[in-house]
Amino acid sequence: MATLSDPVRKQNIVDRFADFVPADANGSIVWANNNVPFSEAPADWWGGSTSGKAIGIVGGSITGTTITASTIRSVLLAETQLYTNIRNLRAILFVDGGGGNTGSRPTPGVVFDQTQVSYLDTGARQTLGAVADSGVVTDSLVSASNLEGYFTNLRTEYRAKRGVTVDRQVNVCHASCHSSCHGSRGRR
Repeated sequence: MATLSDPVRKQNIVDRFADFVPADANGSIVWANNNVPFSEAPADWWGGSTSGKAIGIVGGSITGTTITASTIRSVLLAETQLYTNIRNLRAILFVDGGGGNTGSRPTPGVVFDQTQVSYLDTGARQTLGAVADSGVVTDSLVSASNLEGYFTNLRTEYRAKRGVTVDRQVNVCHASCHSSCHGSRGRR
């Protein structure tokens, strides 16, 4: 955990920000490309692993010789946006067909329906709403306490987006087509 210095330094700002949004997002991932809810979940659902997204900014990302509030806000808002596809996923596995056979899934209907925080593909990214600046404003001295408030507001907005659930469903055949359906053809 980083501590902000006063006066603030560019890398110090990034290091402390990492304790807020990135740590929050990465610390709660249940499903991702290395831990899927069910084997039929498509590979294109996922954006990364359960270890999360590496921070994509460094101190140098806050450009200019003087650290300005507008640069800090734009860099950190953009970085926070990149985490919004780490969010709730309601994963549903639905078995089609009439059932009643001896295949791998003899009963039709929903066989899996759960919601967990997931590292989803970039298509699941969301747009951030307004984030209160907490005193990180143009023509004002940027202080450690103002930045702490701003980081908290960014994390709050991220958490609101993480809580927005996306539903994804996979429909599968009522039985293993190879072992059940095709196997029965040979007996005809």
